[in-house]
Amino acid sequence: MKTMAATPDLVEVGASEFGRDERKKGATHGKLRNVVTSLEARVSRLESNLGTLGERVDDLDSHYDGLETENAEIHSGINDALSGLEAT
Repeated sequence: MKTMAATPDLVEVGASEFGRDERKKGATHGKLRNVVTSLEARVSRLESNLGTLGERVDDLDSHYDGLETENAEIHSGINDALSGLEAT
């Protein structure tokens, strides 16, 4: 007695199944595009914020330099006043 090996039946892929797969791919690509767009917007905001912070650091640095100069002038004035008191 001969036995036949079981062979899988061929299954046709209908147009509707193919279209569903394509829609899934399109939806996935759309989601990826949304993620990329969202990330690009975040990077843009970060770059803008970094620029603003850089300007603030420059302003603070300028104020610091001004305070150092003012501090040196005050110390010089105090030393001059003390020298004047010692001379009298």
